[in-house]
Amino acid sequence: MTAARYDITIDQGSDFALELIVKESGVAKSLAADDTQDNEKLWGARAAFRKTFEDTTVYTAAQGFVAAIDLNTTGKIKLSFPAANNAAITAGTYVYDLELYQYDNSDDRADPPEEYSVTRLIGGNLTLKREVTR
Repeated sequence: MTAARYDITIDQGSDFALELIVKESGVAKSLAADDTQDNEKLWGARAAFRKTFEDTTVYTAAQGFVAAIDLNTTGKIKLSFPAANNAAITAGTYVYDLELYQYDNSDDRADPPEEYSVTRLIGGNLTLKREVTR
């Protein structure tokens, strides 16, 4: 299955948040830890954007573009980009994607943890509109 296309527009200098519910066969997906067979399988989410697909400058959680799983709600992922972080990025159009991944966090596993699966959920253009009041 290919990722859904969803274009995002963010007003620079304003807080941005987008909540998604991941579903599997029409039912919200459980993102709870799976502690079966001596494996501690955990879920994570990550997102990034860059000017072009080939650009080596990438903006991720380190720059405030954060994808986080809400463990209290089945299937919920929140993508956020706070005003304090996006104000420092040059306005323009970028490409982005959001991935859901499952990994093993057992004590006997390597660091970084082994990933079992990666699914790109959404992607598209991210437009950061320049603010006037700054």
